[in-house]
Amino acid sequence: MFRSLILRACLIGIVLGLAMTTMQVIGVTPILLAAEQFEGQSDVQVEEQLNVGGADMALGHDHSHNHEQAHGDHDHHHGGEAWAPADGGERLFYTMVSNIGAGIGFAAILLVLLNQLHDRGRLTLTPLAGLTVGVLGYLAIFVAPSLGLPPEIPGASAAALEARQTWWITTVVAAAAGLALLILATGWKRLLGLPLLLVPYSWVPSHEGPMFSHPDPQVVQALNELHREFIWATGITNLLFWLLAGLLCTLVLRRLTQAPLLVAHDTSA
Repeated sequence: MFRSLILRACLIGIVLGLAMTTMQVIGVTPILLAAEQFEGQSDVQVEEQLNVGGADMALGHDHSHNHEQAHGDHDHHHGGEAWAPADGGERLFYTMVSNIGAGIGFAAILLVLLNQLHDRGRLTLTPLAGLTVGVLGYLAIFVAPSLGLPPEIPGASAAALEARQTWWITTVVAAAAGLALLILATGWKRLLGLPLLLVPYSWVPSHEGPMFSHPDPQVVQALNELHREFIWATGITNLLFWLLAGLLCTLVLRRLTQAPLLVAHDTSA
C-alpha cells in the first residue's frame, strides 16, 4: 500500500507541478517581471519605465534573478555572487522542477493523511471531502503564514531570512495542528485549536522602515500596486493548486482503496 501511495503521489505531483507552473506563467510571473524593471535602474531609466506603463512593463525583458515561486514562500533574495538560472527557458524549467517537487511532497502528505482518516472511519472519500481538505491545506500552508508575512515582490524590504523561515515553519505547523484539533478532536481538546492558530502572531519578524525605499514617489506607488496584485495573484494560484491537490488525492485514493474489493467481487462471481 505504501509503495502504491508513493507512486501515485509522484504522478499527482507531476500534474500539480505542471498546473502550478502554468498558472504562475499566466498570473504571477508578469508581475515579477514588472517589479524587476525597477531594480538596478537609474532615475532616468525608472522615469522612462513609468512613462511606458504597467502593461508594457509586464512584457519587458527579464532579469537574471533567482526568484522562489513555490506555493507557500514567495520571498526573493538577490546576491551578486549567487547563481541564478538564465532568463527564459532555463528559468521556466527550474521553476517547473521546483513546483513538481513541492507537488509530490504535498501529495504524499495528503495521501497518507487521507488514507489514515479513511481507515479510521473519519473521512468519506468524496469529491466534496477532497475540496474541503484542499481548502484546509490552503489555509494552513498559504493563508496562515501570509497573514504575518505576505508574499513579496522584488525590491521589497524584509526581515532576516532565518527569522522568516523559522516563523513560517512554526506558523504552518501550528496552523495545521490547530485546524486538526478544531475539526477532528472531541470535547475539551478541541478548545486547544484556537490558541495554536493565534500563538504565531504574538511575534512576527518585521523590518524597519517602509517596504519600498525609493526617492521617487511614483516608483513607490507603482511597486505598492504591483505588491497588491502579487498578493492576489499568488493567493488565487495557491487556492487553485490546493483545491486540485485535495480533489486528485481523494479521487486517486478512492480508486486505490476500492480496487481490491472490485477484484474480489469479480473473482467470487
